[in-house]
Amino acid sequence: MKVKFLAGCRFLTAVLLVMALTGCSLIPGGKDKAPEPTTPSLSEVVEVSEDYYGSITPYKQNQTRGMLADTKYRVDFSHLELGLMEFARETYPTSDYYFQEGQVIKKEQVTQWIAQEKTAGANGKKKNGILVHVLEHDYLSKKDKSLAGMVLGLSLSPNYQDATGQDKVYTAQELQAKGQQVAARIVQSVRATNPEVPILILMYQVPEVNSTLVPGHFIMSGTVGANEATISKWLPIEEEYFLFPSSEVEQKYPEQSLQYDKLMRQSKGYFPEYIGMTGLGRFMDGKLTEITITATAEYDSRTEALQFTQFAAGSINQLFDKSVHVNLYVQSMNKPLSIYIRPTSGEPYMHIYRQ
Repeated sequence: MKVKFLAGCRFLTAVLLVMALTGCSLIPGGKDKAPEPTTPSLSEVVEVSEDYYGSITPYKQNQTRGMLADTKYRVDFSHLELGLMEFARETYPTSDYYFQEGQVIKKEQVTQWIAQEKTAGANGKKKNGILVHVLEHDYLSKKDKSLAGMVLGLSLSPNYQDATGQDKVYTAQELQAKGQQVAARIVQSVRATNPEVPILILMYQVPEVNSTLVPGHFIMSGTVGANEATISKWLPIEEEYFLFPSSEVEQKYPEQSLQYDKLMRQSKGYFPEYIGMTGLGRFMDGKLTEITITATAEYDSRTEALQFTQFAAGSINQLFDKSVHVNLYVQSMNKPLSIYIRPTSGEPYMHIYRQ
């Protein structure tokens, strides 16, 4: 019955296609009348699921887009952007606000703020200021689409030069204190044109210059209430990233390191052809909240990728607590093979690439 139904659908589709190409119509009297062209239109609002922000059209790009390309620091921009949105949900609920990339702060302003953080060093040389970049996100009221909130992400570098010109690194506490001073000056400048909009400030410490795998992390948040001119509340953010396997994660988080080691041993014992598994774990307040695992195969067998993904998914569900969001990416040397996503809420998702 199912085969007959599908065959009938294909036949009907073919008939309609031929009629469309030959000018025929199923509507009486429609032979000689061509359809009127319609003007394409877009809804002013793009609605999404309740977990994410909707947006309005047309989409507007950030005014500071492209500035990070001119710095020597490697900033994981996707982590920075998604991190700002993640923290914003507590202040600007997705049910009440639309998202829009920053439209208030201009590129020239950020360039000026960065220049102000550089002071004269030894022998008349310029020192590196701690401010690397400022990223703005705007949140619009669903009632009238007006600007109702802002989030400012301040990317900061702990590297500096002392009075003798030697390279030094600020401690976490020192960077937080100096970041608060920078934030105060930026808020004062923003308040000159937007005196009433509440602002959430997030400090983001960029990774070390020679770091290629571990991203930066958020270190502190501050709030500026509506009609307030200064930051009224600062809170530390305990976010860390660790590579798996590594001596650093083994020393600080031995339980999670052991779980990952078991996953590697089980996977390699069952599928010895897989030549490598690396993980990147995100810890919040000393607790593993997300881990991204990349498994690389010697060749691109789709059937083996399917079996491996299913096997690894079973091991992941046994070893890692349900409160940990897991991303598993299986790839060959030059192409993706499969993915497995296990969110903390909702159903897991697996996909095998066919090409």
